[in-house]
This record gives sequence, structure tokens and C-alpha cells, in this order.
Amino acid sequence: MSDADTGANAIKLRRKAKGKRPSYFSDPDVDRLLSMIMALTGELSVTRDRLDTLERVAASKGLFSSDDIESFALNQEALDARAQRHETLFREVNRVIASALEDLEAAPSEEYGAVVDLVENDDAV
Repeated sequence: MSDADTGANAIKLRRKAKGKRPSYFSDPDVDRLLSMIMALTGELSVTRDRLDTLERVAASKGLFSSDDIESFALNQEALDARAQRHETLFREVNRVIASALEDLEAAPSEEYGAVVDLVENDDAV
């Protein structure tokens, strides 16, 4: 595994784009949910491609069987690495919500009060 794979030399990119987010639906929450689903779909697609490649290479070289995979026990280091990957994935999937919360926290307190009133009185609309 290279340093790039382990994150030792990973390049940190800005995770929040400048400008207004495009809107596709009348309800902004639907747009946020769509963004989350698309991020998750991209992650799953890459993972499945890598898994498919790994299984094909292993099969072509006679390295191991699916039974070997099913019965393999991970050590603590591997479990910790998986937990870190899971955390990164969940943070990425929820990035849109986190960004909206950051924007809300940065808003003036009067604007925050208006948002709270709107949410509290949503059924009156």
C-alpha cells in the first residue's frame, strides 16, 4: 500500500464550494438529500469496482476462495482502520447538512431567530 493510499501524503481539498448551490427541487431538503445520496452512490460505486477487481485478480491467480474471505478474522489494527474509513464516509455523506449548519451558525442572531420561528410554526404555513 502506498503513502497516498494511507493518507500520509494526502492532499487536502476544500470541501465547500464557493457560490450558491444549484437547486433542482422546490424543497431545499430534497436537494440536500439528493446530494447525500449521490455522494454515497459514488463511494459505493468505487468500492464495488475495487472489490470486483480484487476478486478477479485473486481468482485468476488462485490466491484465495470466497470461503477464505468469509472466515477471515480481522486484527485490532484493521478494525481501527475500518472504523476510521467509516467515520470519513459518514462525514462525507453528511457534508451537505454540516455545511448548512455552518452557514446557520455564521448567520446573524436575528436571522437565526427567524429560522427557529419558521421551523416552530411550520404547520401554520
